[in-house]
Amino acid sequence: MQMHDYVLAFDVGGTYVKAGIIRSDGTIAKPVMVYPARSEETREELLQHFVLLVKDQGKRIQAGQAIRGIGFAFPGPFEYESGICRIRGLNKFESLYGVNLKEELTNRIAVLPELQGRWSDSPGIAIENDAALFALGECAFGEGRPYPRTICLTIGTGFGSAFVSSNRLVKQGEGVPPEGWLYRLPYRDGIIDDYISRRGIIRLANEMGIKNILAGEDDVKCLAERACSGESLPGQLFHEFGERLKEVLTPFIQSFQPDAILIGGQIAKSADLFGLCQIASVPVSITTETSVSALKGVYQLFQKS
Repeated sequence: MQMHDYVLAFDVGGTYVKAGIIRSDGTIAKPVMVYPARSEETREELLQHFVLLVKDQGKRIQAGQAIRGIGFAFPGPFEYESGICRIRGLNKFESLYGVNLKEELTNRIAVLPELQGRWSDSPGIAIENDAALFALGECAFGEGRPYPRTICLTIGTGFGSAFVSSNRLVKQGEGVPPEGWLYRLPYRDGIIDDYISRRGIIRLANEMGIKNILAGEDDVKCLAERACSGESLPGQLFHEFGERLKEVLTPFIQSFQPDAILIGGQIAKSADLFGLCQIASVPVSITTETSVSALKGVYQLFQKS
């Protein structure tokens, strides 16, 4: 029987936290669990909440099986390397602004009696953004496995990106924007995130004069359903959105020279309407298992160089 060590992985959102236990081969050892995020609570309440989630997941691992580390996919702004939260003005996790989350949680988790003697090394915590972890999960265990170099995107409420080479994040260098983040780069009369996102699609729909746009979080889904049913303007909308995505990516494809583009996120579910089988001769692969890939990507944060 193959022996594994395990990583406790948490995908933190403003409303919910998804938690998984990841084996060394990238498989999920137990069913993914969902907890309330409690993102509007005080600093101390949130720290205690995260520690309780770790304790709860740790109890699901059998005695004698080692925990390699604990990783969080956490929304930004965030200084991921140092572990300092910089979220402010977003109506979530406001009380953690300026807190070194990595340090605070490490200190509290290291003394949990329930996890004593369970670590394969000293207790370790890693924090990264969800787009980067999606990229690591896909490249190590999913659609990106055949490709040495990839540009990975998540398109949903916002626009996430990561550049990967040999299963490692590339955050600087030729052809790579700082941190691998495309969203904040200038584009047209704003930044890329204004256009390649849910609100970018709705903005484009309004510019095109599309009527009867459903209000609420299912707005893009309903537009996609209208396009699939043969309605002309919604079909043109998604094609134009695909053209804008191509326009955004082409310079980075030319400079980074990826072997593939991987796209995830909620809007990836409508990606067949973009008309993008490839961009600048680079194949495009779509996955809708973004959160699962992000949980799997947490394991890669603990791989030794």
